[in-house]
Amino acid sequence: MSAPGAPDAQTLAAAQARYVQMQDEALRRGPLARVAEWIQAGKAPPAEQLRSQGLMTPPHDETRIPEFRMARKAFVRTYGFSIPCAEAIGVLARLAPLVEIGAGTGYWSALLRNAGLDVVTTDAFPVGDIGYGFQAGRFCEAEALTGDAAVRAYPERNVFCSWPTQDSPWALAAVRAMAPGRRLALIGEPRGGETGTPGLHRYLETRFRLLGTLAIPQFPKERDALFVYERIR
Repeated sequence: MSAPGAPDAQTLAAAQARYVQMQDEALRRGPLARVAEWIQAGKAPPAEQLRSQGLMTPPHDETRIPEFRMARKAFVRTYGFSIPCAEAIGVLARLAPLVEIGAGTGYWSALLRNAGLDVVTTDAFPVGDIGYGFQAGRFCEAEALTGDAAVRAYPERNVFCSWPTQDSPWALAAVRAMAPGRRLALIGEPRGGETGTPGLHRYLETRFRLLGTLAIPQFPKERDALFVYERIR
């Protein structure tokens, strides 16, 4: 029984539906309205173009932060966590052939494949709602493999991972399975951020060499970038 004066289930459902609609509207109004077209074409705008529209490293236009935070909720629910750009596609092209681990909706794999890259797509849970609001496999069918199993199944391929799950050990298991000489393209936040685990960051610092970092477009308050590592021992 609801507390006196509390909204009933129907009212709550209607409010939630309206909130989701507002998120979708914010995404459609902004610079990421055409991401589905980017995926289909295998192309994304240059990072600077997206930064000029507000998807940039700090300082942000404070007046637009609420709008972009709403748009991020819709973006994550539809695609995932990181924003593609032309430069990121170029970096990944130089690392191909790739195996993507933890692919989620598969939007990065679909984009890269349509750009002409050789990518094998994998995820431990390749279909259905896996808890982040999005549907796994929405844009690209994935093989049902954990990260470490995928690394072992495709030993000749470099590894791509976008936003390894915070406080979950699977990404650490995957990088442990990589052989010396293999390279890892990782989109995530630095140590202490919202991606991976402290163990993952320690392992990368001690067993890998950082080859380069690409600043990608960001939602306000996020700190993600594309890091390229090589396993050295």
